[in-house]
Amino acid sequence: MECDFCTRLSDDHSQRLLKVLVIGDLGVGKTSIIKRYVHQVFSQHYRATIGVDFALKVLQWDHATVVRLQLWDIAG
Repeated sequence: MECDFCTRLSDDHSQRLLKVLVIGDLGVGKTSIIKRYVHQVFSQHYRATIGVDFALKVLQWDHATVVRLQLWDIAG
């Protein structure tokens, strides 16, 4: 049974795509949290997101499941 928030990437049930929309007020750190989680980097320099930015994080959930997190960074 498929979850409503999971998208099947292929006939192989071992791959999942989760789309995560990160929302919040202007300047609260949405982009910083995403960059830290995906790339393990942090910058103290503020640069406003214009429109939408995307990041992808691939996780090995268990021995048989790969989860791809598509993180959507929405401008505040």
